Amino acid sequence: MPCVHATSSMHANSIFKCPFYPYVFIGNKEKLLRKNKNKRYLIVIDDVWSISAWEAILSRLPDNKCNSRIIVTTRIEHVARACSSASLEEEYYIHRVKPLQFEDAKKLFINAVFGPQQDCPEHLKDIIHKILTRCSGLPLAIVCIGRLLAGYRSPEGAVEMWTRVCNSTGSLMENNPTLDGMRHIITLSYNHLPHHLRACMMYLSLFPEDYVVDKRRLLYRWIAEGLVSEQRGLTPMEVAESYFAELVNRHMIQPSCTETLGTLMGCRVHDMMLDIIVCKALESNFVSFVGGQCRDPSYGSVRRLAIQSDDLGSSIENTNLRHVRSLTTFRPQGHRKLLDRLAEFTLLRVLDLQDCKDLQNKHMKHVCQLFLLRFLSLNGTDITKLPSQINKLQHLQALWLIGTLLIKVPESLVDLEKLEHLGFKNKHDRTILLRLPRHIRKMKALQSLYRFEFREDDAQLAEEIGDLVQLRVLNVVLNCSNCSEAKVLTELAKSMGRCSQNLCKLFLEDMHFNANNMNFLLELPSPPKFLRVLYIGGTIDRTPDWVQSLTQLVEIVFWWTNLPSDEIYGVLYKLPNLSKIILGKRCCSEDKLVASGAFKFPQLKELILGPNDGKPRVFGFEEGAMPKLETLEMNFHKEDMILDGVQHLTSLKEVRLRGWKHNSALHRAVDQLKAHSMSRHRSEQLKIIVTYF
Repeated sequence: MPCVHATSSMHANSIFKCPFYPYVFIGNKEKLLRKNKNKRYLIVIDDVWSISAWEAILSRLPDNKCNSRIIVTTRIEHVARACSSASLEEEYYIHRVKPLQFEDAKKLFINAVFGPQQDCPEHLKDIIHKILTRCSGLPLAIVCIGRLLAGYRSPEGAVEMWTRVCNSTGSLMENNPTLDGMRHIITLSYNHLPHHLRACMMYLSLFPEDYVVDKRRLLYRWIAEGLVSEQRGLTPMEVAESYFAELVNRHMIQPSCTETLGTLMGCRVHDMMLDIIVCKALESNFVSFVGGQCRDPSYGSVRRLAIQSDDLGSSIENTNLRHVRSLTTFRPQGHRKLLDRLAEFTLLRVLDLQDCKDLQNKHMKHVCQLFLLRFLSLNGTDITKLPSQINKLQHLQALWLIGTLLIKVPESLVDLEKLEHLGFKNKHDRTILLRLPRHIRKMKALQSLYRFEFREDDAQLAEEIGDLVQLRVLNVVLNCSNCSEAKVLTELAKSMGRCSQNLCKLFLEDMHFNANNMNFLLELPSPPKFLRVLYIGGTIDRTPDWVQSLTQLVEIVFWWTNLPSDEIYGVLYKLPNLSKIILGKRCCSEDKLVASGAFKFPQLKELILGPNDGKPRVFGFEEGAMPKLETLEMNFHKEDMILDGVQHLTSLKEVRLRGWKHNSALHRAVDQLKAHSMSRHRSEQLKIIVTYF
């Protein structure tokens, strides 16, 4: 798995300034002190798994003030931070090892198979590409598989054997000594997980190979399955978030971002890690599969069932479904026989039918009889009606209706008093919005509400929102031409104040972008002080004054705000923890949006300039601006757009550009970036990614 190198310093001078004493063996502390009393030493410690192990090692090393150095490799982020120097900025001492680029991976693989200075045979080029894609740039995997295939190089039968190896690395790791080292390393990474993270990691075996798992979907499912422990002072979602972050930091899962906004929305599991956790999940009867990697399984007592095939065949017909706690479908069709048997899943806790095209309205009567259900996802299905009997699901915690054909929800929905998360979005038309049912105040457990509309006559509903004191995420869409003259915005402002102690994510959209409805934010009686994410999607005269007091804000999004340029960077640079800014369509009313050298932005790492078909035309950066910015993304929708002053972004590492293939402005920007990158030191050159619409 990927490593993180941490350098610890006994003194803050350069690691390469002076020669080092070549070898030190850690043993008796007094002997070490005598032997190295006045000598400079360099020590490399490979694969440290815990902070306590590092502290035990460090206690035996003499600090003789001779500019000695220690290099540590570890797979765990917090261990790397503990090993780095506390006297300077810790990031200076941490080097994150990146996967190999494709050409470098190809050279390493060909060297392992054919020897140095050899070329790739023509008949193996396609399969080599597939193998290297599967290895994902991991040197250990590339070398191990290369050595395994070194004995199969002749044209006769080579492609067949190589294809078999590519498709079945997991089973080969079980039996082949050549791959034993790779399997050992991956298994070691898994076995060193704490017990609670091991269960969460094994849970990912449910998802197919190369599947990008939506983060929100995964976390809610963890909670519903009882895999998230209670911790005093934290909500289950906050604990689940910490689990996810820990798995990312340990490089057990690969984070995945949305293509256009760069927001961390999900993850995927490396193919070889997936092979390991699938084997362990099957051994412990943690999951059962239909299709995918495991065909024709023998079913005992099925607890978690994952459908990864369009054709269930006879494999499911004779299966006892009474013990199933979790049912997930990953294929759009072929599930009608299974759906007709939904009433048999009497112990079901999790029902995830996302993108299942076979789901019909008639099946919902069976769903409403699953009284123990905690998580229900109908995302991407074609249901048009939610029955009133939905209120029988008294244990339901999460209900997802994203991408359905619903146009309303039943009034009985408010009887779900344990429901914590509710989300909706129409599949075909974003202007079709759901109105919340009356008496929403009964749903005291609600923590997140996604994309429900308020109209002029929804003042009573807006007032009831204030009774949802556990609300942490609120996504409201204003759908009235002049809400400012209606009482609804006055009541919404009061409710936001009553929820302000817990509210951490606020998304406000206006369907009538130019109606200035967002001006109600300028005079909030009690602004939410603990926001971490703020989205404003509608015209507003200025950035609200209270935004400058949001010391915990890490992400802000402006769409259609039509603000003067000094009301964007000139206000946001004061926020102490702001790490991401997303500026979308018509965020600025002026032709140029330039970051002044005075705009230091103490924590800003990512700036995303989203789709833009009007102003601003020029995005610029003066010398000294945004000194910690590492990632810049820009969308080119017009031929006259200009990206200027990138050379002043001294910490920039990655630039992502998107646009039409024949957009001359996009190509000019690419040429400028390449020229600037070449002017940098080789180790500091930019990663430039271009995506065409």
